[in-house]
Amino acid sequence: LSKISLVQEVKQSQKIALTPQLLQAIKLLELNNIELSDYLDQEVIDNPFLENDVTITEDNDIPERREDSETSDEKILTNEESLDFAQEESAITDETSLYSSVHSFEDESNNFLLDTLAAKTNFFESLREQVIFSVLKPEERIVAYALIEYLEPSGFLKISLRDLSSELNISQKTVHSVLGILKKFDPVGIFSQSLEECLGTQLNEMGYLDEAMVALLDNLDLLARGDLKKISKICFVDEKKIKKMVTFIRKCNPHPIDTYDNDFENKIPPDIIAKKEGRKWIVSLNEETLPKVVLLSGYWEELSRKKISKEDKRYLSGHYASGKWLTRALEQRVATILRVAREIMKRQRPFLDHGLMHLKPMILKDIAEELDLHESTVSRITNSKVISTPRGSFELKFFFSKAVESSSMDGQLSASVVKEKIAELIRNEGDKVLSDNNLKGLLKDDRIDVARRTITKYREAMNLPPSF
Repeated sequence: LSKISLVQEVKQSQKIALTPQLLQAIKLLELNNIELSDYLDQEVIDNPFLENDVTITEDNDIPERREDSETSDEKILTNEESLDFAQEESAITDETSLYSSVHSFEDESNNFLLDTLAAKTNFFESLREQVIFSVLKPEERIVAYALIEYLEPSGFLKISLRDLSSELNISQKTVHSVLGILKKFDPVGIFSQSLEECLGTQLNEMGYLDEAMVALLDNLDLLARGDLKKISKICFVDEKKIKKMVTFIRKCNPHPIDTYDNDFENKIPPDIIAKKEGRKWIVSLNEETLPKVVLLSGYWEELSRKKISKEDKRYLSGHYASGKWLTRALEQRVATILRVAREIMKRQRPFLDHGLMHLKPMILKDIAEELDLHESTVSRITNSKVISTPRGSFELKFFFSKAVESSSMDGQLSASVVKEKIAELIRNEGDKVLSDNNLKGLLKDDRIDVARRTITKYREAMNLPPSF
């Protein structure tokens, strides 16, 4: 038998030390403008050398900040020169300053933030009001409010009831009971835990939910494949009846919150603006929501000349250094977000000019390699930032999708384009109900050759009801 022994071994390895400053810089990249505003409000409270720029009244402080920032601003703008595409026929250009003349909403858009908060508040308040008027015990109200907090933007409930029961230290029986009550709230289908349940709730409300319909909802995968014979046997009805049942399903809304006229995505104030001026596209930050802080260098110099204890001086110098680092990190955040956003829009200019069907395949690696950034940096920026374009507001991550092979569009299409094409075909099918195989054939007519299972996957991802 071999013996187990302990030996010492010297080994070299490289590791990145995540200092508090580096962690802070990473966090700043992840935040959108609204989240950043909350973060900076707390920093201003904690650091005596930081102020929100709108609160500055001492003239001697502002020049000090400008002197400190001139050099770093110049460096950032110099680094941004490579992003100026003015030589191209249609360019995405830089602004002259990172913070001034960034972009100003037109008057009608000035209430974006208020609209967002009001819309979100109104919807969840309506649910809370329904809780208030329900006959619930105090313990059950706690469960109800918790379930509301865990509600997905789609109106579905994804959290495990067992986990919620454990978190609240309330029995699963009580959690299930309260959820049953919430599922009767408006809009119909809210708090469903699956598409089948959502459709079933709405069909029941319309009076269409019988045993055959329940069986059909349990076999939506067969419906997607268009296997009418098998469905007919399972539901114990003929194919003509199945087709009639499908027309009822199509009256349902797979996104319950949509009926509440509460599109959160479109009401989120953008972090970035893309607009066309003449033949050029300009990408800039949204000044309306971009928070700014200034470093009170004059205050620091005044205090440093006074006789104070070593402990106080260490405290003050630490906060001043921290504030100086933060202002520089904010400047770098602006520069990095602009670089990424401009490169994305440069690659997606066909989308800006011609619409969704011209969206190009693109992955994080494409942007990271072009800008010499790490993929994780690009991911942090695109996961939380919203850009406003003449074609609507989108999260930056919307513009990333894998390529789908096609005999058109240079041999490749964005997966998002294929999804939109599928949705368009289903919306326009009228009385001629299409199976996923039919969709495959129609897509092939447009020189988009994808597998049926891919169509099924995309359709389910968009929560579109099965067709056949």
